[in-house]
Amino acid sequence: MLGRVWDVLKATLAVAALIAAALVSADKLDRQRAQPVVGVVAGEPIVTGAIAPARP
Repeated sequence: MLGRVWDVLKATLAVAALIAAALVSADKLDRQRAQPVVGVVAGEPIVTGAIAPARP
């Protein structure tokens, strides 16, 4: 019984560590990213990639 609890605890800690590492990594990348170009709206779908630009 104690062995199973320990295994579940280890798995939970491993998942929590992975999530924390991903959040720290994303924060670090966000801080290193260059400043946005003046005059460009960051929420515009084409800028964010939500909608692909129309190709003639």
